[in-house]
Amino acid sequence: MHPLDSQVYVGEANDVLAETNVFVSDEVTGGSDLVASLEQEIGDASIGVAVFPDTALLVGDPRDILFALKEANPQYDTIVVAVGDDLVAGSDALASGEALRIANEAEGATDSTDAALTQAVQQITEALPEGPASGGGDAGIGIAVAVGVAVLIAGGATAFGVGRARRRGGAQPLPETVRGTVARLRQLTGEYSAAAARGTAQAGAVAEEIDGIATNASELFERLGRRGDEGQRATAAVEYGDTLRKLTAALDREYLLDILAHPNLWDDPADRVREVRDSLAAVSAQLVENIKQVNARRGLHFQVSLDGLIGGRKELQEWERAFEQAEGERPEAG
Repeated sequence: MHPLDSQVYVGEANDVLAETNVFVSDEVTGGSDLVASLEQEIGDASIGVAVFPDTALLVGDPRDILFALKEANPQYDTIVVAVGDDLVAGSDALASGEALRIANEAEGATDSTDAALTQAVQQITEALPEGPASGGGDAGIGIAVAVGVAVLIAGGATAFGVGRARRRGGAQPLPETVRGTVARLRQLTGEYSAAAARGTAQAGAVAEEIDGIATNASELFERLGRRGDEGQRATAAVEYGDTLRKLTAALDREYLLDILAHPNLWDDPADRVREVRDSLAAVSAQLVENIKQVNARRGLHFQVSLDGLIGGRKELQEWERAFEQAEGERPEAG
């Protein structure tokens, strides 16, 4: 969904947030009580909260709504948005991803959106550093906002620490073999979105495909963890540890992203692009099938091998080894 589609709902929220910290749509039941509860938790903290009904999902992704609110309300260091049961959160004042982590924990620990919002705002407020507000924030969000929502979305996955928190019964950490690659895939989603904003052909579609793989990989391991099947979870960790590493190397800025941006500088650019996008489609389809197998209490089947699709490129094999080495050297991703 295009970010501007969400303006259907954002306009009214902006009017309210210009005057007070909390907006709750008239379509949300019990809005006045929720406003009072959230205002009490916020106090004088630089936090804006907007709560929308499920119908807002028909015109915009919650992340688009969040970024649009951030663009129009730079007076807040932190924005928390609820759209139906979905929470999104981002903060210039906290470490990257911290607001989202808090939102995820609130989702897992509560049984209603109101309770999750109240707990998330309370914990974010407690986590904020003492002293003056950070203004634009160390993550450079103010600069991103100045050049438009599309670019802000591109950097948002990591700089603003944004993502969707879905209701679940206790968050499960990703296995170490896939944690770093999933984090890198989320970063690449932003980089491809930025390239699309600059006019790079196919970059927008690839960004959506990468985002879907990162989301479904997390969902697969979350569901395996809730099911308590450690054997299949360990098997999936090995399988996707290798597959996602190969895919991430192919997607990185030195390969596919550069090919899309500078096709004239590569031999056989169309074939190279096709190989990587075929790999994206294959991995995406397998993840969805594996999730269905988990839901049906069946054994997992892995049929995708990227060796035949992108494994034959010598330069890509070298970049994959370099990526694997860097992954082993960098601090563990959260």
